[in-house]
Amino acid sequence: MFDGLLGYPRDLIGVAVRSMAAAALVLAAPTGAWQVLLLWLVTVSLALRGLRAPYGGEGSDQVLLLVFGALAMAQTFGAQRIALWFIVAEACLAYFSSGFAKVLHSEWRDGTGLLGVLRTRSWGNAWAARWLSGRPVLCRWLSLALISAETAFPLVLLAPPPLLPLLIGVALAFHVIVAAVMGLNCFVWAFASCYPAVAYVVLGSVR
Repeated sequence: MFDGLLGYPRDLIGVAVRSMAAAALVLAAPTGAWQVLLLWLVTVSLALRGLRAPYGGEGSDQVLLLVFGALAMAQTFGAQRIALWFIVAEACLAYFSSGFAKVLHSEWRDGTGLLGVLRTRSWGNAWAARWLSGRPVLCRWLSLALISAETAFPLVLLAPPPLLPLLIGVALAFHVIVAAVMGLNCFVWAFASCYPAVAYVVLGSVR
């Protein structure tokens, strides 16, 4: 049944629906029932894509599904504050778990894991891999900086509000660099979509 619904080229219908619904959310700024409908269209389309292709995705796919799902639930049941806190918790968990997983592997602690990813065909960058292969010390420090930043991200909730733009700016710059070097463009938009919720929680706790 799923092959008949989600097989190529019928799966392109889902891509088109998702794209148009997302564009309408940004450009038309719909409210009420239309907003709820568009949010659910994007959420269901993302879920079906994950069902069709459970392999080959990356973290941004999961983050987008959870963010849109939370927003759809929030607008359906009027639970906006709960949805914002959920998105913040998901962002903190995503960053921390990614960093902690790297801590457990020696190849990430010594930098060879980072170099190995850059050498892959799917997510690699030949120029960056060649440049870092002759600089093992720098590669190690870059890897340790990445691990530290990811595991420490939840501390943003305890940071003084004046530091919030700087901390979010650093996180956003990291994703822009990843997009430029590794081609993971969606990482920028997926994780950046969580930052307004982080700002809401941090600034709301001050009030």
